[in-house]
Amino acid sequence: MQTAQPIKEIETLSKLLLVGLDVNIWSGRKKLRIEDLGPGVDLPPAELASLGSKRIMDPEQIKRFDNLKRRAHRLLESEGVRFLGGYGIPNDAAPAIAKELDDIQREFGLEIKSFLDNYDSNFDAWAQKWDQDPKWQAAIEKAKTPKEVVAQRLGFRYTLVRVVPDKSDPALSKGLEQEVEGLSGQLFREIADAAEDLVDGSFANKSSVSRKAVSAILKIHRKLTSLAFLNPGIHLVAEHMMSVIEQLPKRGPYEGGHFQTLQTLMLSLSDERNISKLATSFAASAAQTAATGGVPAASVVIEQAPAAAGAVVASAAVIEQSPSPADDGGMSVGELLDEIAGQQAAPGLQDLSSVAAELQARAIDGQVIDTQMSALGVAASIAYIPMPTTQDALDFCM
Repeated sequence: MQTAQPIKEIETLSKLLLVGLDVNIWSGRKKLRIEDLGPGVDLPPAELASLGSKRIMDPEQIKRFDNLKRRAHRLLESEGVRFLGGYGIPNDAAPAIAKELDDIQREFGLEIKSFLDNYDSNFDAWAQKWDQDPKWQAAIEKAKTPKEVVAQRLGFRYTLVRVVPDKSDPALSKGLEQEVEGLSGQLFREIADAAEDLVDGSFANKSSVSRKAVSAILKIHRKLTSLAFLNPGIHLVAEHMMSVIEQLPKRGPYEGGHFQTLQTLMLSLSDERNISKLATSFAASAAQTAATGGVPAASVVIEQAPAAAGAVVASAAVIEQSPSPADDGGMSVGELLDEIAGQQAAPGLQDLSSVAAELQARAIDGQVIDTQMSALGVAASIAYIPMPTTQDALDFCM
């Protein structure tokens, strides 16, 4: 009989594809030799220091390949998570990612052709640039790499495969199991890095941000949403992000309270430990909500309703507050958000419990729940909490 862990591992791997990226770029450098320096140079012992390298090609000519490589990595980082030396991407994202990688591969091939067609003239121009010192010019000319060798050192390839554990011997899959278990932690680290970069680039020493910053936040949200199957609390963290974004006006710039709200959100996501705490807290809260019939941290009061009624409407009258998770030694979502905000050094951050309160308030608005009344003798009035939707926020960024 299989244990729960291998089943979880197989389930996760069934939702992931592994992308391996193999990009070769000629460095345009050669080892600097002692004869390049001329006579009379006193060098330290080889075990203490070694000579570096010399450029034999204008680095601007190499940059075109570096740019395409970075573009491919940015694509995979935005949609996937680092895994087994490559990137794990969701199944449904694979077709679009493969298409864009094909485009990059095609561009890379065109750049190779252009580079090789102009290789000799560009090499001569680079050597000529140093003609004021014949010693350096000669060192470059002597180090010229044949064009055929350079061609072999340029290439762009990728592979797209599914990883399947070997069932014949559990020991063979032990390392893979550990890699799968670490995927959610790796995702949290990547999200924290992206959030920290955004804080440093868009929020630090500023009092307002534009729509561009919100678009960057939505990219983080999209990554969390697409990889939500890695951890039961991830999609709830993503919903928390969207609940914050939904409070914004549709146009920027965002300053004052709106700026502080976004800054608080990004600061709370810029530490992987905070993200893990939020995911755990949201998941625990959701589990309690399910256990109490849809009312978080509240008891459900049963009211009799006519069997002929076609729907059940929740109202404030049916909610009676009961002790929160904090009363049992835990911490409520609002308290956790406040604690995270309190850990940040930025001044003027608003009380994050207001976000949790706003989500709780949605339960009071009277949501209609369709029921199959023919199967019930009586209907129970309960508080229904709608999950935050993404449509308004996505429309905002269109």
